[in-house]
Amino acid sequence: MPKIFTEAEKDRHREVLFDKGFRLISERGYKNVKVDQLVELIEASKGYFYTLFDSKEEYFLGAIAWQMEREYDRLKEAKDAGASDEEVRILYREIFLESRFSNYIDMIEIREKAGEELWERFRTFELRFFEKVTALLCRGRRKPDPKVLSNLSAMIFLSYGMLSYAPYLFKERNRETVEILLDTMHRYAIGEK
Repeated sequence: MPKIFTEAEKDRHREVLFDKGFRLISERGYKNVKVDQLVELIEASKGYFYTLFDSKEEYFLGAIAWQMEREYDRLKEAKDAGASDEEVRILYREIFLESRFSNYIDMIEIREKAGEELWERFRTFELRFFEKVTALLCRGRRKPDPKVLSNLSAMIFLSYGMLSYAPYLFKERNRETVEILLDTMHRYAIGEK
């Protein structure tokens, strides 16, 4: 008889899958990590995975949302503790550079497989997330558009995720490019021109 997990155990398993599973996918690629490999991380069955998530795509988009929420929490804690704008800017950069990424090709596949409802649910989460970020960081007279902030963020993630698929990028200059994009995104988020 299969083991019955409590809700607290299921929450812990989701957390491990979001953390370690997303790390595995960001290292190997979405298509190269099977559900069997993910459930090995929590010593459970493939069937159990589908009691936690409706699909691998729902899991993956949930992992991205989980990472984004953790990043927001770090920014909010810093602001609540009285961090200066410069300290927040530095933290914002560190958070992005520590983030896990998926490659561009995998994201296209996930979008195609996710279905409209799941994709729209993720996009709604994403918009709300960036609304919270702009509310937290904005100090200028101009209120940033959360959709522009989301696009800037996506460009940063894509700059990492496209390196192996875009021969026209100068890989050795990608870090510097990301730094410029991060500065631009931060200036925009705090309401500077």
